[in-house]
Amino acid sequence: MTPEPVQVGIMTFNVGNGLAHPARLVLLLQEVGADIVGLQELAPAQAEAIARELSETYPYQVLNPHGFAGKGLLSRYPVLATEQLALYPARPDLRVVVDVDGVRLTVLVAHPPPPRLRRAGIRFDPAALRQLDALARLAVEHAPTVLLGDLNLTRRNPVYARFAAAGLADAFAIAGRGRGWTLPRRVGQAASFDHGLHALPLRPVARVDYIWYTSALQAEAAWVGPDGGSDHLPVLARLALSRS
Repeated sequence: MTPEPVQVGIMTFNVGNGLAHPARLVLLLQEVGADIVGLQELAPAQAEAIARELSETYPYQVLNPHGFAGKGLLSRYPVLATEQLALYPARPDLRVVVDVDGVRLTVLVAHPPPPRLRRAGIRFDPAALRQLDALARLAVEHAPTVLLGDLNLTRRNPVYARFAAAGLADAFAIAGRGRGWTLPRRVGQAASFDHGLHALPLRPVARVDYIWYTSALQAEAAWVGPDGGSDHLPVLARLALSRS
């Protein structure tokens, strides 16, 4: 008899290099209650608040608080292994293996640099393209895998089609409703504007935050989460993980 799949709640959130106030971020994480959370642009004050306030909610934490290059992984499931991936040295990605009811699930938390305006249009630089291709390859090679992150691309970017061709599935495209826009919720920390503008909420116009997954997983629901104070909104999904 085939065992029932495990229901796993997944969340990805670019926390804006401190833009999401630590107390507000902790409250959002408690309220949402995902089983596994991938964080990008994790700042030291945010990581300190998470470690201090969420040790019971998330007993397994991998926190690398380096601002724009920062990453984090919060899990209700035991962490078996963790590694920083220097695919793009200035922005190391995070690979964590967790034990989900006896199944080894690989979680990749990624945040490539944004594409820039070039002669041929808005394009990733060659190193970022290699980073993205490597992430897709690693995800498939170590399946089952969930690839989380602010990938700085929309569905129109050719990299999106390359991910799909590699065997990855976009949880929101499969099980979400609406446009799934997550950016910009407000002016980001990188902008050269007065910081007072950070408090003004905006209407997002782009979907750049993703939950991708490989074989043995299936998206049952996906949605955009509540405002946590960052320039991004979080994305959540409920995935069914096969135990066979």
